[in-house]
Order: sequence, then C-alpha cells, then structure tokens
Amino acid sequence: MNNPVIKAIQERRSVRYFLPSELDEETLEQILDAGRWAPSWINSQPWTFIVVMDKQSKRKIGRIGNRKTSFSKADWMDDAAAVIVVTVDPSQDPKHYVEDGAIAAQNMALAAHSLGYETYYLGIYESKEGSRSAEKEVKKLLQVPEEMRVIAVLPIGIPERELQSSRKDLNTIVFYDKYGKRDQ
Repeated sequence: MNNPVIKAIQERRSVRYFLPSELDEETLEQILDAGRWAPSWINSQPWTFIVVMDKQSKRKIGRIGNRKTSFSKADWMDDAAAVIVVTVDPSQDPKHYVEDGAIAAQNMALAAHSLGYETYYLGIYESKEGSRSAEKEVKKLLQVPEEMRVIAVLPIGIPERELQSSRKDLNTIVFYDKYGKRDQ
C-alpha cells in the first residue's frame, strides 16, 4: 500500500506496554494539532485536551482505567510518555459530542503512529455518571469542570514490543444498497 494515510490506519496498534520514553514538545504539539483538525458537527470543535505528564497522575488514571478494561497491570500507564485526556463541552454540540471527541482521539492516535509512537484508546465516557464511574474519578483528579465530559484517555509512548492484529474479511462486513446484499 502506497497511501500513507491508509498505511497508518492499517499499521496502528493499541499498546498497553510502553518503553520508558519522553515526548518532545514539537512531536506532542503535532499530535495535539491532529486532534484539533478533527471534523466535528457544524464545526463546533467542542473538545479540549489535557496533557498529563506527572507520573503519579498517570498511575492514578491507569488504575481508574483498569476497572473499565479489566486490565490487571496496575501501573501500565507509568511508562507512557504522556497521557492525553479528551474532554468535550456538550453545550457546544449536544447531539454529537461523543463522536466528535472520539474522532479527535483517533486523529491523535494516527498522528502518534505516523511519528513513531503508539497509543491505547481508553473510552472513559459513560452515558450516566454513577458514583463509582471512571469518568467521574478522572474529572475529579484533573479538576475537569462539572459541565464537561471526559470521552477518552490516550496514553502515548514507544511500544515495548511489536504487536500483530487481524481484521474480518471485508466481504463479511460490507453490503450494497441494503443490509444482506453482498454484490453490487
């Protein structure tokens, strides 16, 4: 495949094990800028990004995330070079803010991959924030205003090892003109 965008989409992996590394300011800015350029409903751009570099905060976010993912390695975000927390303001886009935040996170994940880093998309958003919700805990830890929603947490770093991935055959998930019609 010669197309660099399609190649990045196909090669990007979700990584939970990172080598201890740092993220230089220019690279971080490029990743954040990719999120800024994500499409959004009526160009509302309802997102803000919190860059977490503090090791203790990364560890706390990782532990909160463990409950969400049932991942057992307690300190899995410690070695991430940074953690980007994607927040959105529902008042700017009341119908599509979840999708808008997720698209911004995907843009950043692809940008990180193209720059030699990998990410793990940890969806934190919950349709209803219960007393033990991961979203509520992340909001408290990072002092996110009550009216904002946390959509995702995106640890970024150098992968500890190369990962493989597979996908379903395209012909098993594509229909033409109506559901179930396989041929054009």
